[in-house]
Amino acid sequence: MSDARHASSPVTGATNDRAPLAGLKVLDVSIMAAGPWTAALLGMLGADVIKVEPPAGDGTRWALPVQNGMGTNFMAMNVNKKDITLDLKGDEGRAHALTLARGADIVVQNFRAGVMERLGLGYEVMRETNSRLVYCSISGFGESGPLRHAGCSDPIMQAFSGFARLNGAPGEALDAFRFTGFIDLSTAAVAVESILAALIDRERTGCGQEVRVSMLEASLEMQSTRVAEWLLGGELMRPNGSAAAAFAPDRAYPSLDREIFVSVCRESEWRAFCRALDMPGLADDPRFATNPLRVRNRAELDGIVEPVVAQRPAIWWLRVFGRNGIACGLAHDFETFRYHQQIVENDMVAPIATPWGEVVVGGVPWHFSETPCAVTPPPRPDEHTAEILATASADAKTAEEVGSDA
Repeated sequence: MSDARHASSPVTGATNDRAPLAGLKVLDVSIMAAGPWTAALLGMLGADVIKVEPPAGDGTRWALPVQNGMGTNFMAMNVNKKDITLDLKGDEGRAHALTLARGADIVVQNFRAGVMERLGLGYEVMRETNSRLVYCSISGFGESGPLRHAGCSDPIMQAFSGFARLNGAPGEALDAFRFTGFIDLSTAAVAVESILAALIDRERTGCGQEVRVSMLEASLEMQSTRVAEWLLGGELMRPNGSAAAAFAPDRAYPSLDREIFVSVCRESEWRAFCRALDMPGLADDPRFATNPLRVRNRAELDGIVEPVVAQRPAIWWLRVFGRNGIACGLAHDFETFRYHQQIVENDMVAPIATPWGEVVVGGVPWHFSETPCAVTPPPRPDEHTAEILATASADAKTAEEVGSDA
């Protein structure tokens, strides 16, 4: 068996013919984030992905920051693809899209409900020409209900889904929004799961199907444990800074030079934590004898722990907590993170050469022992239009000839 790490090494290059989805074709008619990232992940798994851009281009081309005139979001969201420009509002562009869908295994789209149907490119139309097609529709709020036609963005969904209430400073009602894209990218992961499941079902039945995924449902799936805490736990969990709702101590503590994150879940870890602080007697304090008591008396506990941790630098605590079996870590910025030995040895980031200069993106998030994956550079807008249309025309002609011979 080959080495798993090197088999999934995210080095750039041509698509590997042995990757898990090698041979499958994806038509990506989505824009911005959730849809394009879904297709990019399928491309990392080896699928041949064609990104369809409107004449005006995908909006992420201009989203800040930019590098040499191209948005880094566009570059990151569209790795492992070819690029074609089609005006889907016109008859010619629509006809080309249907021709491409006829030879595709997967279509990914994330327009508002009803848009693809008005363009004549909805699932029912495409299914007539390709019964094996897996058609993934990604929406903001779902494809039924009073908000089915509402516009959506990552910050809007963070607020609507309750995600923006999970963290923040103690006593606040709302969390400051996380980096835009958090729910977009999580939605893409859910979409890829559903597409792969539909492909498995196609192996059994010979038929494709439409798969519907919404940002709202994906955000609730991502928050399933917090939903249970809020709705079944009998207590509304308010923001509490970096502290976890279920355990204490489980938070970031300021040390002499920087914050260190500590997580204590078991009673044995609590005693080890107290030994690491050189305060073994704290373990028997009746206020903190059990985790429920420590959570209830969190403020008093932090008032004792914080001054102790603040006396030493973070590296000291990393070593002391580590020797005592306490889960701990530092908060990295990406510039230092990318050079960390753990990251480098596991190929967790991928430097890619693009027409706009080198860009470092996340590496492939899987490690297969026998079917290697790779991250390949994003295409230039309109780079493959002529090539793709010529190939599609030739394939269509061949299919007609085969059909007439039959």
